[in-house]
Amino acid sequence: MPDRDVVIIGAGHNGLTAGNLLAREGLDVLCIEKNRYVGGMASTVELFDGYRFEIAGSVVFPIAPYVVEDLELENCGLQPIEREIMSTNIGDPGEPALHMYTDPMRMVQHLAEDHGPDAAKGFAELAMFVQGPGKAIDRFNPCAPPRTLGQIFDAAKTVEEKNVLRTCFFGSAMDVIDRFFPDPTRHKILRTMLAFLAVNSTFRGPYTPGSAMCLVFALAAPENGWVMHKLKGGIGSLSEGLARKFRERGGEVMVHRTVEKIVTEEGRATGVELTGGERITAKRVVSNLDTTSTFLRLLDDPGQLPSDYVKGIEAIDHRGAYVQIQVALDELPEFGGEWSWLNEGSYRANVSIFNSPELLQRNWVECRRLQVPTDPCIGMQIPSVLDPDLAPPGKHAGTMYAMYFPCEAPRRDHGKLKDEMASRIVDKMTRYAPNFRDSISNMATFAPYHYESMFGCTDGDFCHGLIHPEQMVEFRPVPGWEGGYRTPVENLFLCGAACHPGPGVTFLPGYNGAHVVLEDLGIQAPRPSTGSRAAD
Repeated sequence: MPDRDVVIIGAGHNGLTAGNLLAREGLDVLCIEKNRYVGGMASTVELFDGYRFEIAGSVVFPIAPYVVEDLELENCGLQPIEREIMSTNIGDPGEPALHMYTDPMRMVQHLAEDHGPDAAKGFAELAMFVQGPGKAIDRFNPCAPPRTLGQIFDAAKTVEEKNVLRTCFFGSAMDVIDRFFPDPTRHKILRTMLAFLAVNSTFRGPYTPGSAMCLVFALAAPENGWVMHKLKGGIGSLSEGLARKFRERGGEVMVHRTVEKIVTEEGRATGVELTGGERITAKRVVSNLDTTSTFLRLLDDPGQLPSDYVKGIEAIDHRGAYVQIQVALDELPEFGGEWSWLNEGSYRANVSIFNSPELLQRNWVECRRLQVPTDPCIGMQIPSVLDPDLAPPGKHAGTMYAMYFPCEAPRRDHGKLKDEMASRIVDKMTRYAPNFRDSISNMATFAPYHYESMFGCTDGDFCHGLIHPEQMVEFRPVPGWEGGYRTPVENLFLCGAACHPGPGVTFLPGYNGAHVVLEDLGIQAPRPSTGSRAAD
């Protein structure tokens, strides 16, 4: 008899989600994690003594209400920090700031007062514009298999609706943004914030065709709203809560053990082999890793895969171009000049410096030329402003991030390029907050290759397949596999962000994957209705 009913590779939030649902049905489930902590890219880690950081994911996206209730997330650390503003965005001198308020009415009021009535009108119209495509990609619809492009476009009732879909699937982010914020001067900060949203999970510029899909993905929201939450104790507190609930249900988490291979016999997965040679057999094997890592790195015999499946895997774009810098701060940044008002209240918890969509596009062009962006657009979160326990008394833990690391450069150059990009990011923040560089007591910079080594994501792609239209809905992760949870190898399943509907801390890949495994085992478990599937 197999040692376990189910072995899950990776204790990220999706792996733990799948484990909870499987263990709840009485299955003997083991979750194996190579790091010393759970959560994967949704973890809170102490990098320096007393300083705790969210190394990859840092916010909880809107979560389908059914999933919150079914996973009992409010008993697993889903304790949002109350805040009026999610982020503050500043740009070039003389520009008004853009505050992203959690209250929609306050947001509209701010836009109308500080950016003009046409900005408030444009924001409302943009939300309506992406609503149909957002529903079409089923980002927040649990247990809903992806639709084909044909089904999505057939559901559109008018030519105008089809044109909206065409723009959102195949146009550039700026094709969408220009519709609602056409003035490049008065609307510049709005245009740039939206452009950054549209490229931070892609390998494209905001004027590049196909980048509109990520904007739709970022702006999509379930019925309970669009607010992104920060959690007390960092995002890892939620992963730790899921692990605790999993253990209460009889599951086991094995940390600091590495799966070297997925073992198969006669085309069926039979278990895993760990570093050192230990083998654990199981009726079902579930991988929380991306498709490329699962099949081309871990599978004991990739030759057993159908050739079209292998070609589909090899076509996945994993070009991670994201850099993150973790800083231990002796003091908060003191913004100068016209930005000194940021030093009041909790604005510094999340400040971004976005200059223009054209600058973002130039950053992209420099990246493609294997150069570090001359003047990167940057974001900075200092969650210890809202949650002092993340740093020693009087100190702060901050995270800075920017796009367009030249990831296509030869790997031998990445260390040098990483340091160069980090220096430019710190220089830019210091131009706005003159004390910033001197306030840093310790710093760690993570380039894509660090994400690959820490979390096993191919080429540092935290999305497990970038948010490009050719990698979404019916094409995710490989065309023809209905969301990717089932695979060509019998008894081997996926449950991570590689699967439909994709990345973000929404729990859906793990949730959906667990239901597919239960179905395969012949176990009837409660599941939600997929609701309306109309594209509009």
